[in-house]
Amino acid sequence: MSHGLYLGKELDPRKQALGPKLELDPSDLLTHGLIVGMTGSGKTGLAIALIEEVLRQGVPVLAIDPKGDLCNLLLLFEDLAPAAFAPWVDKDAARREGKDAAGAGAEAAAEWRQGLAEWDLGPSDIASLRRGHQAAIYTPGSQAGIPLNVLQSLEAPPGAFEDAAEDLRDEIAGIVSGILGLLGIDADPLQSREYILLSNLIEAAWRKGQGLSLEGLITAVSDPPFDKIGALPLESVYPKRERQGFMMALNNLLASPGFAAWREGEPLDVERLLRTPDGRPRLSIVYTAHLSDEERLFITALLLDKVKTWMRRQGGTSELRALLYMDEIYGYFPPHPANPPTKRPLLTLLKQARAQGVGVVLATQNPVDLDYKGLANMGTWMVGKLQTERDRARLQDGLLGSGLDPKALDELLGATRKRVFLLHDVHRPSPLLLHSRFALSYLRGPLTREEIERLMEGRKPEAVPQASPAALAAGSAGAPVTAVAASAGGPPPLPAPFRHQYFASYGGEVAEAHLLVKYAVRYKKAGEAQGLRAYRLTDDPLSELLESEPVLVEEDKLTAEAPAGLRHGELPASFLAGGAKGVERALKDRLADKLEASFWFDPLTEAFSQPGEDADAFAARLLSAGPGREEAKLRDQLERKKRELAMAEQDLSGRKAETWMAVGSAILSNIGLLTGGRRRLSLYGASSALSRNRMENSAEARVAALKEEVAELDREVTALMVVDASRFEEKTLEPSRSDVSVLRYDVVWIY
Repeated sequence: MSHGLYLGKELDPRKQALGPKLELDPSDLLTHGLIVGMTGSGKTGLAIALIEEVLRQGVPVLAIDPKGDLCNLLLLFEDLAPAAFAPWVDKDAARREGKDAAGAGAEAAAEWRQGLAEWDLGPSDIASLRRGHQAAIYTPGSQAGIPLNVLQSLEAPPGAFEDAAEDLRDEIAGIVSGILGLLGIDADPLQSREYILLSNLIEAAWRKGQGLSLEGLITAVSDPPFDKIGALPLESVYPKRERQGFMMALNNLLASPGFAAWREGEPLDVERLLRTPDGRPRLSIVYTAHLSDEERLFITALLLDKVKTWMRRQGGTSELRALLYMDEIYGYFPPHPANPPTKRPLLTLLKQARAQGVGVVLATQNPVDLDYKGLANMGTWMVGKLQTERDRARLQDGLLGSGLDPKALDELLGATRKRVFLLHDVHRPSPLLLHSRFALSYLRGPLTREEIERLMEGRKPEAVPQASPAALAAGSAGAPVTAVAASAGGPPPLPAPFRHQYFASYGGEVAEAHLLVKYAVRYKKAGEAQGLRAYRLTDDPLSELLESEPVLVEEDKLTAEAPAGLRHGELPASFLAGGAKGVERALKDRLADKLEASFWFDPLTEAFSQPGEDADAFAARLLSAGPGREEAKLRDQLERKKRELAMAEQDLSGRKAETWMAVGSAILSNIGLLTGGRRRLSLYGASSALSRNRMENSAEARVAALKEEVAELDREVTALMVVDASRFEEKTLEPSRSDVSVLRYDVVWIY
């Protein structure tokens, strides 16, 4: 094993030649790190190589994965056999290339064997990595991986409250923000009565060394163990009759079948996530791609607060004790004034975790996604190809603030490409280019819940009981699956992990069940987008689910509560029988086909409009982007032709003078003025004049041709400077299955 983290090799920016191995000292990560680069830059591959190397050093890793890419770290095939790769290849891509799974698996195995050999790696390195740690994928709110008992966090922490009052209050803030987020309550810690009440209830219990269940919390809302909040009587701040509505909302959350999954599984114990009972390092991936935005913020904030509390209980060290890695940081650590619940604990970790040996590495596509205070606390930057000049300028400002040479920095940033990153490490004398090595893990791409469930077979500590869709629908395991209508008291029960959502569309009295799907899609050359659709649940097979016309739903108008008096339609038997697996299969098979979209294409710049961008906005963006590669190329050609024209005109002017001199000389010779003697006919003088005349005509033709070329190039440059939307062409792009990710799905009742 090497003494450093083998990330790749140095690259000479001028010769484009690979140099020596580049190894990062593990302790460098104590000053934290940032990996940034646009889609296709190789950011995920570099991140996975970094995590592999940290694990090879015997250091545990806790990774938060909002997309599913990091789950590839469990795809370690030490024998590099085609049969090991075949179940995990992208079958859609293979089918388009005329291959079956076996053929694609053989091709992937050969690619990995050759790729690893080129970087001095092989099966023994994979075997060593695999045996050196234990890996697990945690799926809060789902049984696909190992579920996390999030509500167990209401249990009283060990020790006296006052010994860690600041950290425990931060944990309480994360728990309360999360619970209220699940209820759809956007709570201000200083203004929200619900937030203040729950925080005081939990703190009062913890101070007594008592834990709380959600049931106990509901009871405490009705009858709190204190009479005052602050200096005012409780009844003045939050009267009991008004607390009843809040209590009912908490009770509905508790009664929701989908919420049961949040109360099952392993406890959210950071020490357990980092080490096995016998002390082996663990790779714990907390997968959140299946959750709603509110749920992601809840679980991520809660986890970060737990890490912060754990970190402060550790002794000081100058060595890397643990690595916290978070992929796709967008929305979790935004610039001021945005302040999601994840921002506070992240900033604390970046400022204070070094002393306890905890390194934090964040990854994003755009540096503008990060708070500037966070950037200032990062000592290791790995910068790949950036999407916009704004991104590049933001990073240049930060790097120049470290005293780097602007010209050298610009040259290095300009040399980045796929798998080539600018590495700026405060522990090194100067920045350099890093070409990332081949990953030991098979980089399959984001994994779905269904694939995670398959990957985690045999890895779960114990089976967690889960009611079948039939039992949920009919009330007993042996009852047949039939369409289920709601009881008079509320909506019909749903199979896990579905939850009820409501959307007012036409104001009817009877709500119809739809499948709510939130997705992210990437169109090659046109960018990424997210969308929300609802498909009517009918008696048709789930495979036909997406054939109906989708209903466009506004996410900010979704509610978790049904209006008073609303009646619910039936839940079809096909949905109850298929459950989450059937829905996921239908979405995987058909969703990409339904996301075909039209885009504007500019034939001059070969650029595509972005999703949702009309022709005028596209034209404005092209204009504001400044000179593109095509325009710069044309300008270079124009300047070169202008120089050629100037030289040709100068040559023509000289040739005209020479021709007139030759003609004059011939005339004077023939009349005897130059010879001083008798007039005689000089054929040589006439021939010379004619020759020079022919050369002059040739030069004139060249000047004329160059003038035409200059004029044409000038017209082309002018056309590029003035973006005329009429030149755009409409083109249809269809994403592949691997370009579509399902972010969440639920049942939405539309009325």
